[in-house]
Parts: sequence; structure tokens; C-alpha cells
Amino acid sequence: MNKPLMMFILLVASAIAASGQSGTISGKLAYPSDGIPRDMILCVKATNLYAEPVYCSDNKATAPRNAKVSFKLNLRTATYKIDLPAGTYLLYAMTGEMRGHKAYYNEFVKCGMSVDCHSKKAIPVKVKAGQKVKGITVGDFWE
Repeated sequence: MNKPLMMFILLVASAIAASGQSGTISGKLAYPSDGIPRDMILCVKATNLYAEPVYCSDNKATAPRNAKVSFKLNLRTATYKIDLPAGTYLLYAMTGEMRGHKAYYNEFVKCGMSVDCHSKKAIPVKVKAGQKVKGITVGDFWE
């Protein structure tokens, strides 16, 4: 077998193997109050797949488990950790107190949530196999 073909096969095989491995996203939950609502849920939307599936922390079905997505929320400390396959995701929180509103990790949150921050554009979070992405605050509930 020629050397360029062998290199190509190895590259494709390692890319396939890496895509099946997981990474972690962690950070804080934000809400415009003294505490986090007890019914807050956290969702991730895959942006690099054809169907763009959404997985939420309140899913009792097997879909998140089958997709190798697991959530750990601590509402008392307003923190979270999500283990998920390598990929690119949009993260948002929801609560019954603001029914229908998706509070994203976005440019407003990254800017510091001040009156000087004007963009509300959601920021995709890229996770590589074995990577731990930390410090992602989710919860732009400010309207």
C-alpha cells in the first residue's frame, strides 16, 4: 500500500475514533434573582449534526443516555457539568418562571451582563475528545 493512502486511512480512522469520545462542559447557572429556580433545566443543542438534536437535563427518556449525554446540576451552588460526545453545542437554560424563554450562553453573558453589553448572539461551544471546557455561564434571562 502506498504511503499517502496509508496516511489518509490512519487520519480518517483517528477522526472517527475521536468523534466517538466524550468531553465535558462545566460552569455556572445565572438567574435574575437571589437563587436558581428549583425547576431550572439545562439543554444542549448539537450544531454539527444534520438533525441538530436537543438534550435536556429533565429528559427521563433514554435519548440522552443513548447519545452519551449526562447532566449534573447543583441548583444550590448554581453550577453544572455535562459529559457529552465531542462536537459543537449551544447551551441554554429554561424555567417555568419564564415559560418559553431559552436563556443561552451568549455574547451578553460573556460580556459581563452589563448595560454596555448589547449582543444576544448565542455562542457555540466546541468540545474536543477528552477536553474539559470550563467557565461557561448559562442563563441570559434578562430581557
